[in-house]
Amino acid sequence: MSDFFQNGSITTLHNLTQKPIEELEWKLMDFAPTRPIALVLPSLYSELEGVALPKIVDELKNVPYLSEIVIGLDKATKEEFEKAKKCFSILPQ
Repeated sequence: MSDFFQNGSITTLHNLTQKPIEELEWKLMDFAPTRPIALVLPSLYSELEGVALPKIVDELKNVPYLSEIVIGLDKATKEEFEKAKKCFSILPQ
């Protein structure tokens, strides 16, 4: 797969451009049943009003090898937090 750094239970993957994406996804699918994979997605509330983050969320809802997606939401009021929960609710959890 790719080179990685692991300090405790958090792993950072890098050098992901050296192999075809299909090969990387196949390896992740093979690995996921025995070692659940989580994604931490940091975001600002303002990014939900843009075009990129909604597209990312739409793609993530179809990723079969992720067992958990943790959203780090910053710069949000209580009302914005409630709206963000609705936007992220399409993600499998």
